[in-house]
Amino acid sequence: MMSWTAAMSVGVPELDEDHKKLVGAINALSANAGGADRTTAVRQCLMRLRRYAEFHFAREERVMAACGYPEASGHKEEHTGFIAYVQEVTREFDDDPEDFAAEKAEELLEFLRNWLAHHILIVDMQYRPFAEHNAKARQVAREFKSAEVWWSV
Repeated sequence: MMSWTAAMSVGVPELDEDHKKLVGAINALSANAGGADRTTAVRQCLMRLRRYAEFHFAREERVMAACGYPEASGHKEEHTGFIAYVQEVTREFDDDPEDFAAEKAEELLEFLRNWLAHHILIVDMQYRPFAEHNAKARQVAREFKSAEVWWSV
């Protein structure tokens, strides 16, 4: 199981909450990946990941723009790569949900754990000095409505 810790804070509470929800999705998949309802767990995780990419990345990219983060384009490339991965995995899952859930759920979990840890602890931490205590960045983050809209899928 993954745990979100204060060391993962990017200094913008709304973005931290988004990250906590992704950790929760990964943990839910981990808890259910070996169970009888494994296919449903994988399907729900993929839907949440897609929505995460749509919602969180857009918010994070706007926050980076608002705080003048100079490496925003490289950061966005990481987001684009993640979105491409989720789209490919979703296609594989849709082709054969039962086989995918049985054969690739652990591979998906491994990727998600590694990607998230690296992305938050290394990549996201690079914009923290620009965003933390930045009123404009916080305002932009708050302009996005609650993630509950997409999280309840």
